[in-house]
Amino acid sequence: MRKLVVTEFISVDGIAGVEKLPGVMWNDEKQRFKEDELADSGAMLLGRTTHEIFAERFNALPKYVASTSLKALDWLANLKKIAAAKP
Repeated sequence: MRKLVVTEFISVDGIAGVEKLPGVMWNDEKQRFKEDELADSGAMLLGRTTHEIFAERFNALPKYVASTSLKALDWLANLKKIAAAKP
């Protein structure tokens, strides 16, 4: 069984924009860590918003998109709709 590694950039209000995370400084060490993490990945699980940002950047990596509002993909990837993920 493959392992699931979760990486999140998120603030308390659910927004991960750099302007919302003023204490976070991006540097070369963090960049290398993220590149290595991505290189070791077998697939990506994305929400719709992140998918829209990164859709064209990681074409070689299989992608699974969890969305109730995404209707179509304009690029070659895997779409897994999760219609009712609410408890």
